Amino acid sequence: MGALKSMSDSHRLLRSLREIMAGGALSPQEKLNQIVSLIAHDMKADTCSVYIQRGGSELELFAGYGLNSDALHRTFIRVGKGVIGDVVENARPLALSDIRSHPRFYVEPKIGEEDLRSFLGTPLARGGRVIGALAIQNKFNRLFSHNDIEILQTVSMVLAEMIVAGKIIKSDELRLSNSQGDMPSMHLRGVALNTGMAKGRAVLHQPHIAIRKLVSEDSERELHRLFEAIAKMRASLKTMFSESDLSQDPESKEVLETYQLFAQDRGWLNRIQKAIESGLTAEAAIGKTLTSLRFRIAQTKDSYFRDRLWDFEDLANRLLKLLVGNDNQENPFQEEGVIVVARSMGPAELLDYEKSGIRGLILEEGLHTAHVSIIARALRIPVISRIPDILTKVEYGDTILLDSTRAKVILQPNEEETDLFDERQQKLVEHKSKRASLYSLPSISKDNVAVSLTLNAGSPIDLAHLKYNTFEGVGLYRSEIPFMMESSFPDEKAQERIYKEVFDQAEGKPVTFRTLDIGGDKLLPYMRKPDDENPILGWRAIRIGLDRPFLLRQQMRAILMASQGRPFNLMFPMIACAGEFWQAKKLLLKEIKRAQNKHDLSFAIKVGAMVEVPSFAWELDQLMPHLDFVSIGSNDLFQFFYAVDRTNIHLVDRYDPLSVPFLTFLKRLIDLAKLHKTQINLCGEMAGSPLDAAVLLGLGLRSLSLSPYRIDCIKHTIRSLDISQIERFVSQLLVKKTGNIRQLLHSYAVDHHILLEEY
Repeated sequence: MGALKSMSDSHRLLRSLREIMAGGALSPQEKLNQIVSLIAHDMKADTCSVYIQRGGSELELFAGYGLNSDALHRTFIRVGKGVIGDVVENARPLALSDIRSHPRFYVEPKIGEEDLRSFLGTPLARGGRVIGALAIQNKFNRLFSHNDIEILQTVSMVLAEMIVAGKIIKSDELRLSNSQGDMPSMHLRGVALNTGMAKGRAVLHQPHIAIRKLVSEDSERELHRLFEAIAKMRASLKTMFSESDLSQDPESKEVLETYQLFAQDRGWLNRIQKAIESGLTAEAAIGKTLTSLRFRIAQTKDSYFRDRLWDFEDLANRLLKLLVGNDNQENPFQEEGVIVVARSMGPAELLDYEKSGIRGLILEEGLHTAHVSIIARALRIPVISRIPDILTKVEYGDTILLDSTRAKVILQPNEEETDLFDERQQKLVEHKSKRASLYSLPSISKDNVAVSLTLNAGSPIDLAHLKYNTFEGVGLYRSEIPFMMESSFPDEKAQERIYKEVFDQAEGKPVTFRTLDIGGDKLLPYMRKPDDENPILGWRAIRIGLDRPFLLRQQMRAILMASQGRPFNLMFPMIACAGEFWQAKKLLLKEIKRAQNKHDLSFAIKVGAMVEVPSFAWELDQLMPHLDFVSIGSNDLFQFFYAVDRTNIHLVDRYDPLSVPFLTFLKRLIDLAKLHKTQINLCGEMAGSPLDAAVLLGLGLRSLSLSPYRIDCIKHTIRSLDISQIERFVSQLLVKKTGNIRQLLHSYAVDHHILLEEY
């Protein structure tokens, strides 16, 4: 009954809203004044206010019912200040029965809010960007219902579309200032998801479709339009995927099949249907559902949820194109080459550009594990992500130089920059051709020192590189990656199938399984998010495994059964003290004994630990005799060593792994392993950087585990290197120098003809 009442209230409010907007004789301000009055009366509120952000970081009071009229257009609130600023900053609804209990409670003087007690506010958002806030308040402590929030969110969505369409405020006043002056070119830095170089013209991937009609007159007709569009979308996706060149690639095929299953998921389709039944058109209902999903997912850094959001945005915009009759895909600049610039993108959207001359992709958002990243790697398209506000910096048709080997983008390059880029790109082609012959050659230095190169893997497409016989095995199998691709926790049999495939693809080469490294920035969608203030330092990896031993033991059982007696290595991540290692090993020994008794199997297992937490290094001397191997996880170890978030844009260049303190720390670990004759390798980003790898070998390391896409350049470096010489040089630097020594090491490499090509 409550849901039906909510739909009725929403219908009535939206119809009245449409009538106000149709009033041709009214000015935009008069319409907005009538709208806030309508909302206040309909939702039984004492006040209703609309704040809009324009020109900067302040919110301007544009309309207010029940407030001091003199405050309109004279009241400005900074984003983040007060409860209104909180709604905009966090891009989420906020309902408070007692506004004074909120930590950001603040009363703007002379606005007329001194006697108000309760508050309900929702963001005004369009296309993933918040442009303001809509709020209602009461003078008593009102407990707002879920229906109240739903209704206000629906109205906010309609109001935001009106604002952006220029019916309330000129659209250009909403844009944040971004003056680029007279600079002939602009250099931007990001994070490389797929290496390579590309030159082309900018095509802005802005799939947001203008929604002309927001309020429906016939919900049944709108539902019919939705279902018809869904059927057309599913059919077109099926055709596109079957015709794609990637249809036979195992991992790409899996991604595309997962995407098609998502297109049939009833969860988000039911939410759209419910929004239509509340009084919206089919396209407005899609827009509202997408906005709500963005609000929910914006609060998490979990890569799986973000992948799902980008996939949903892709599907939502396909439906919108079908509904508004805008399904034409232009292919400009095909001969010159296209660099697609997007906030985010789904895998099917990238395939839309497959036959359109796409040479590169730039994203505001994006992760290595995102579906679009996987498809881009298969298509050999260089990708750079995490460039903030890239869509505000690029104009349609701009010339772009994309160099993801340096995670660098140049907009509107000058002649000199273009010539240097062309020269470097030509060298890339030559070096790739030259290095191709190295695949079959051993990784042995000039002074005849053998270096073991193993593979970092987490998916079938990574493991496929083992067949080229250039890797000696899998040095790190990220067992959590398949878990992140599932919609529910895989049971023991499902895990066993996954690990059996790993063993089968390895074809007898050694495999090192890392037990589940979940938590932090790798949350599983079907597990409750822990209440961690600092998730990277919180409940993650082995800490979850030891607190939830069933999960760890189930994974161990699955690996043991999948091995069927074949040898393998098992290592535990995020070990902070020796006690954690002993706890984990005790669980493993129980599972081994259980499997031996129940299945009459014998196992050849090497057990090791990852050094990622500095405290663990100080217990290794006593623990080394009980470890078969040690693996240095340089990514986490580096950020814990310097207490630095590696993803923080303000800190990217502040600390360097090639610094005396960090290299001295690594040297201690390597020497300790040698003393105890314990195998040691490194499986972080340092292993894939030519200069860093050369220095690691100079520290005494002889085993590196790296991405399959870095093998050729690292092998090139190793075969040009005299390890005994660089060992002496690095040793001298650690004794005599302090601070960052990268430039000295680079100069040494140049003088001794060590090949350091990053591409």
